[in-house]
Amino acid sequence: MRFQQLLQRLPWLLSLMPNRSAPGASRLSTPGPTTALRPERLDTQAAVIHHLEWCVLFNEHLAVDSTQTHHIRPLPDAHHCDLGQWLARMHPRMADRDPRYLDLQQEHLRLHTMASQALALARNNRMARASTLLNTEFERSRARVLTLLREMQKS
Repeated sequence: MRFQQLLQRLPWLLSLMPNRSAPGASRLSTPGPTTALRPERLDTQAAVIHHLEWCVLFNEHLAVDSTQTHHIRPLPDAHHCDLGQWLARMHPRMADRDPRYLDLQQEHLRLHTMASQALALARNNRMARASTLLNTEFERSRARVLTLLREMQKS
């Protein structure tokens, strides 16, 4: 199975790619000028955006042959991605205040681990295993990170 075939089996990835939305997929929306967000919610809003941007970049890495990745921005690890940096900045403020924060940190690390494993499998032409990993553990982790961020944003 080639990378494009793998992508077709992962419709949630297509929904994150610009100009490649799956039918019926919603697009990311940003608050308009009439939407007022409290400052603490802006921080979490930025974290949601960071997570989604990383997912798009991951999708780009998954979509290209390993010999062509030099044409796209490197995929940062859990500590160097924007969400990882946000988590590090927020640690003093959030670790004791919101128990979901520690869950988010742990799930974020898990997401990056699953992503690295999936890319390694795909690059070793083990597409069926990569697809299984992406559709199970990776997808659960990706959704959990987003759910935790959105829950934190609402509170």
